[in-house]
Amino acid sequence: MDDQVLYPALAVLCAAVALNLKLTLCALRAARSMANPALPLAPGEPVPAVAARRLAGRAPLQLAGAGQAWALLYLSSQCPKCRDKLPDIDLLLDAAAEAGLAIWLVSEEPGWRLRRFLRGRRLLQQTAIVSRQDYKLLNPNKSTPAYQFVNHEGMLEAGGFIGDDDWLALHAQLTPAHSGCARVA
Repeated sequence: MDDQVLYPALAVLCAAVALNLKLTLCALRAARSMANPALPLAPGEPVPAVAARRLAGRAPLQLAGAGQAWALLYLSSQCPKCRDKLPDIDLLLDAAAEAGLAIWLVSEEPGWRLRRFLRGRRLLQQTAIVSRQDYKLLNPNKSTPAYQFVNHEGMLEAGGFIGDDDWLALHAQLTPAHSGCARVA
């Protein structure tokens, strides 16, 4: 066999071995995560206080700590439903702040992707980036578009998908004048 055929054949073989190794490791990781599924927090359980950094300004932040009521939102830049929820969430920010409720978008995604996803939105100022491990503590199933309501004692009050009954009840409390016409679906 001459060099013009041997070297490209070896390169293809090396690439195939590397791809096989990568796929094997991904399958192993998936099997391990399915063997020990993380359970979502139940209402009444303490929400772990995790360290985060603000997307805007990079300042540190302690999420879900005691002393403040929190609404933690989980949205993905890859989720079309999440993108549809953004205008309504932006409208809730002022009313929530007046009511003493801190609304934070919690994400493990890279900052550049979140900035592109939230371009022009006020929620950009209320976005916190956490480590993958801390994200899994808060949202083990990586559900989106989802939320958790945390009371001032750091206990989970409710959690679910944005648009469910608890979310709609919060929406109605924060925007009583518009609760009939601006329902979040």
